[in-house]
Amino acid sequence: MTKNIKLFLIIILVSLPFYWGINLLEKNLEDFFYFKQVEKNPPSFFIAQIAQNYPTLKDIQISAEAAISIEIDENGKEKIIFKRNENEKMAIASLTKLMTGITALEFYQPLDKIEISQATVDQPEDTGQLREGEVLKVEDLLRIMLIESSNDAAFALAEESGIGGFVHLMNLETKEIGLENTRFFNPTGLDPEEDPSIKKPNYSTARDLAKLTKYLLENHPLILDILSLKEYQLYLENGVLHHNLKNTNELLGEIPGIIGGKTGFTEKAGGCLVLISKTGKEGNYLINVVLNSTKKFEDMKKLCSP
Repeated sequence: MTKNIKLFLIIILVSLPFYWGINLLEKNLEDFFYFKQVEKNPPSFFIAQIAQNYPTLKDIQISAEAAISIEIDENGKEKIIFKRNENEKMAIASLTKLMTGITALEFYQPLDKIEISQATVDQPEDTGQLREGEVLKVEDLLRIMLIESSNDAAFALAEESGIGGFVHLMNLETKEIGLENTRFFNPTGLDPEEDPSIKKPNYSTARDLAKLTKYLLENHPLILDILSLKEYQLYLENGVLHHNLKNTNELLGEIPGIIGGKTGFTEKAGGCLVLISKTGKEGNYLINVVLNSTKKFEDMKKLCSP
């Protein structure tokens, strides 16, 4: 860890009592009402409501409880072409890893090295193929995390700074980006039922996730490049093949114009998907988000076919 990172974390730790003193009541109330609402009104599925400026989507039916589609022009101007419960707070599963990646690149360098711990290997999942004691670069852990949606890799990136400190940095990033209805409690996106150490699921909204994706596009080309890869052969510095990564995003290579995306699923969150694609106009692109879907890829195909 660099001296700058250590200094920053020291500042953060010193400022924690003041920061939490101001925000604790607000956050506790926010979390209380959010989780009470989830308990009283379990997620259900709806027919989407389409913005009138895309009449060809008028009769579209999707299973996602919340969704949004935004067209961004070359000057950054936004046009909402589809929305459904776009401001409703919902669990977001592995879409969490977009913020984990952004936070890692804000405070580490891509070539920084991280040693894998047993706690990392013990994370619930079947991907990543990380082994205790091996050393990987930050950029390699990002590839494993974003392509395979590896919980191991996400945990390793966070553990380097301390899990609690890293999650605190993730929440500071939400404020910097302007995500008003987003909160993180862990770096992986797992539910408490999957990992007893997690007390609450991370949550956000379709609108906030679209804003997060726009920030990513404008500030982190490495993450965008990783999200565009259908497969990647990961080699260690000694030239040995670690393993072949296969993207969880089934739509890569299937729909023309896709730049990249990120998948997610837990029992609480349902199917989640963020997708970035080009439009027919030079310099314009679409950001599509679906949350709590029973058929996230089918839903996304409909959104990508105006």
